[in-house]
Amino acid sequence: MSAPQQPGYGQPGFNAPVQGKSRMVAGLLNLLLGWLAAGDFYLGHMKIGAMRVGALILSWVIMFIGGAMESAVVAGLGYLFALAVGFFGFACAIMTFMGKWIYEKDANGVPTV
Repeated sequence: MSAPQQPGYGQPGFNAPVQGKSRMVAGLLNLLLGWLAAGDFYLGHMKIGAMRVGALILSWVIMFIGGAMESAVVAGLGYLFALAVGFFGFACAIMTFMGKWIYEKDANGVPTV
């Protein structure tokens, strides 16, 4: 004889479909605060966000060193690198709005909406 079964008391929302994070919010964060990788951090892509912030800090360091050395070439390289970081932030905003690359899902694999 088997043990009596308890009646099923379903947990509310337990099997409900997971609502993904907003692609529009992530795109606007990348567009307005792309230099800080805000959209990446919002979607949970911490490694990519940290690399983008690290590249920004590196460009600032290069600009500071160029200014301290009074070298227009080194400072110019820093400005060029900072411009490239900013352009990548803009490109990430476009990819976010289109739902391409890593921005079609968040870090947990849930599709963005």
